Amino acid sequence: MAEATSNNKFNKYIVVALAVVIIVAVGIYAYTTFIKKELTPSENENNQPPNTQPPNTQPKETLLTITVGSQSYNYTLNNLTALGTISEYGSYINKLGKITGPNNYTGVTVNVLLSSIPSLPTNYTFHAIASDGYALNYSIDEVNGHVTIFNETGGEVGTGNLTMIIAYKENGVLLNETTKGPLRIAFVDTQPTITNSGLWLGSLVKIEII
Repeated sequence: MAEATSNNKFNKYIVVALAVVIIVAVGIYAYTTFIKKELTPSENENNQPPNTQPPNTQPKETLLTITVGSQSYNYTLNNLTALGTISEYGSYINKLGKITGPNNYTGVTVNVLLSSIPSLPTNYTFHAIASDGYALNYSIDEVNGHVTIFNETGGEVGTGNLTMIIAYKENGVLLNETTKGPLRIAFVDTQPTITNSGLWLGSLVKIEII
């Protein structure tokens, strides 16, 4: 009888010991799993470190500077698009008779752009400068779109009533260095109209009102 009682006590000790071992093992596994999750940096689906750069915090690039006397005004693409957009057709012919276009150009009209400048002189010359230093002067008539137009054989057909714009898109695509952008001067109309290529200035970066 005493031996049976001793065996029962021993069995209880074994059961208790196994239970303790199981509890400790579970606790260790849960703890190490938690620590691993806490200390391992999170990664995205492509196993790349998370992007720590806040969105939309980079300064916008100035594409165009306008000077009037001692005053200077800088415009980003967002500034230009906020002034309103126009999308019309433009073509130009060079000295060899080669016609480019018609293409659809999107931009802001020069008159609208200039209206955003305070204290604009009544009479002025519109001096446009490209990134390579090439420059053109435009009269007020030309700024207002009153320029010579041509037929498809290169003959002059009179003075048109076009719209001079600062274009930033060609056929719906943003202009770049290859397409004489990101900004260029263009002359557009509701229907394809051919103008002198010498009036179209690519890679526009600065306008001086003098």
